[in-house]
Amino acid sequence: MPMIVANAFWLDALHNCETDRPLQLSFDRHRVFDEHRTGRETSISFQFDNDLSKAFLTSASTYNIKLEYLALVSYYPFLFKLANNESDICIVMNNHGRSKPELMSIIRMFVNALPMRCQINSNHSFHEFVQYVQTIATQTFEHSYFPLQRILAQHPHISRPTFLDVFFGFVSFATTEDNHNELTVGDVSIYTMPYSIKINTDEIASKFDFSLSIIHDTITDQLSCTIDASLDLFNPSTTYKIEQRFQIVLQQLFTSDLINETCQSIHESSIMLPNEKILMESINNT
Repeated sequence: MPMIVANAFWLDALHNCETDRPLQLSFDRHRVFDEHRTGRETSISFQFDNDLSKAFLTSASTYNIKLEYLALVSYYPFLFKLANNESDICIVMNNHGRSKPELMSIIRMFVNALPMRCQINSNHSFHEFVQYVQTIATQTFEHSYFPLQRILAQHPHISRPTFLDVFFGFVSFATTEDNHNELTVGDVSIYTMPYSIKINTDEIASKFDFSLSIIHDTITDQLSCTIDASLDLFNPSTTYKIEQRFQIVLQQLFTSDLINETCQSIHESSIMLPNEKILMESINNT
């Protein structure tokens, strides 16, 4: 019965979703359909400042929403703006795939990749959008035990599911100078591993075209973000600008009046850099 319910859920969740249409981000180059993927990416990380971390955590408490879901609340409007107001956004997340509480303590690879679809109503206020994302994320994770292969099999006409190219991750763990993300099980030490592999100081290897991960340190209650972008598609300078734009979105959503103005829509958020605003104002004044 649960698999029948999940099958129906995923059919409805991805109904009319163009999962083979790439999300049009700020590409410097476009990949030919059958072009070889090098896996080479550039990676940029930044720490939330104390005010932003506090505001983010306060918002999660105010709206009674998981930090992971609130991070999604910030990611979707960012992609919406970055992709020229694309309102139907589908990305991929990893989930532990443990559908029953009794499985939570078992150490085993249960990870399942999940399509995370968001149909953005740009007229939604921040409060309305938080509620919407919380609902769709909760429902999606409740049906996360349904294998990705079976989800894709529901859409046999899709030759290449491009939503798998854009990733979102959220990691919450305790970090100290002594343990460095270490978990001890008996006499065995287990360490958390990144989603990507470092090649040198400037490059990493990853399977995604674009990924954004939020990390929450439960000891310090500080947050950080890492953005990885394929060098096949993005110049390093473009990735740096994208990182700056995401910081602007975070500041607008969590430390500005936008979060307090129920009449303001998420469409009013902006990813314009300061120099771009100055240029735009000068053009408008001429």
